[in-house]
Amino acid sequence: MLRVSNLCAAALILVMGSRTVTAAFLPAVSSDDLIFSSLSPAEDGDPNIPDLIYDPSTGEVILDPNASTIIGYSLKSSTNSFVEANHLSILGGLITSLPFELSETGLSPISVPASVGFVLPPGLNLASLNSLLSEKEVSRSLGSPLVQFDLVVIGAVPEPSTYAMAIVGLCALGLHGWRRRLGAG
Repeated sequence: MLRVSNLCAAALILVMGSRTVTAAFLPAVSSDDLIFSSLSPAEDGDPNIPDLIYDPSTGEVILDPNASTIIGYSLKSSTNSFVEANHLSILGGLITSLPFELSETGLSPISVPASVGFVLPPGLNLASLNSLLSEKEVSRSLGSPLVQFDLVVIGAVPEPSTYAMAIVGLCALGLHGWRRRLGAG
């Protein structure tokens, strides 16, 4: 179920299968305008859990606090996959930028989405992003327990099998049209 209360501040969420969440964003996305249901795992789309939004076309990572705040985060990769030179500070505090870890803490939390830069390789889908990030924790306020980010992939890159199925379908339509013309003539 998806409810969009304001067309100008909307996000289109597509659920494909039981684990794929793809979002194509329009300007000024407001998390208050979205309601998610039937997503797996259950915490996906929780408005109280901040989102880690990944753009597979560029590798950009945006942290969206949703209805919460972010005062610190820690992202770790066992495959040294981060482009640490592109890591941007969003909290103005202590920052760690290494090929295997991106983290930051500050004293003033953010409550609006902010980009931490083009820190991941492009072309990942939700499953590969989830396996690449061995740790994806966020602190919402001082003294609160750490929680896992909800992962969202926007503008997902189609798999090669998608193109193969489209070509097979177009060929079948062409063959059907050709056989119809032969039968009519």
